[in-house]
Amino acid sequence: MSDEDISDRELWQQVKQDDRSAFETLYRRYMRRLYSVIYKWDIGKADAEDILQEVFLDVWEKRRDIEIGQHVFNYFYTIARYKVFDHLKGRQLSAQQIAAWEQLSGPAIQPLAEITDTPRSLLDAEVSQLPPQMKRVYQLRFLEEKSIREIADELLLSPSTVKNHLQQIRKRLHTLIARLAPFLFSLFSLLPVL
Repeated sequence: MSDEDISDRELWQQVKQDDRSAFETLYRRYMRRLYSVIYKWDIGKADAEDILQEVFLDVWEKRRDIEIGQHVFNYFYTIARYKVFDHLKGRQLSAQQIAAWEQLSGPAIQPLAEITDTPRSLLDAEVSQLPPQMKRVYQLRFLEEKSIREIADELLLSPSTVKNHLQQIRKRLHTLIARLAPFLFSLFSLLPVL
């Protein structure tokens, strides 16, 4: 049986029994992905490497007391998130910068099945804030999949007005996606490599 065939849960049980090779397997399995997540918080390569090492060192030192379910990466991610936050606080960032980081990083990663509705709910909230006519253009275009000409005819607008509304909608959604980028990256990092 190769390292890839052993589940995270089995490996973690071995780690709790002081199995260094099982821990090294988890390290190899998640080191690159966790480093990418840490590095994306714009803290610099050296600091990202230091935080990565601190995460794995802390986990090894506290292995007997840590209870991890099936999502080992989620636990590593949560520790990394707190370490990045501590690092940012140490850099004397303004309260506004720290608040922005907290908002972007969001709560600790949860199992994939529990978080798949989050982007949809944020999208729905953004759409609900659109002006009524723009909201209707969004619904007709993206939910009912109507053409620009069909929307213009139904709403008694010119096609260029419909295009302008769509352009404004895209700008708003682009801003939303930029705010969601750390969350989306974390979500995709949870998906199995095919």
